[in-house]
Amino acid sequence: MMLVAEVRAQLRDICLKMSMPIMSSRGDMETVRRCLAHSLFMSTAELQPDGTYATTDTHQPVAIHPSSVLFHCKPACVVYTELLHTNKCYMRDLCVVDAEWLYEAAPEYFRRKLRTARN
Repeated sequence: MMLVAEVRAQLRDICLKMSMPIMSSRGDMETVRRCLAHSLFMSTAELQPDGTYATTDTHQPVAIHPSSVLFHCKPACVVYTELLHTNKCYMRDLCVVDAEWLYEAAPEYFRRKLRTARN
């Protein structure tokens, strides 16, 4: 939670420096998730047909970290901020995103990479 507070403070400072209005999302989490998809599009993993995850850029096998609230879920597509290498490669700081949002963010990058977005 400390990291969240630090990032929020940094974003607020950036908005103030750029004279941008600071507005609450008012519970509109889709907008926040879209924003994360657009900014973290190179750190994406997709659920594979066998139930595992692979990064979209290098197809590296990855798993959801056991401490994540998403550990027992199987979202189709996630963005992450950290890969932790132990006996497995774990994704940390995840957010569920729609593959279409990734395609919108970087169509050329994802044209051949995403399984679930349009080709």
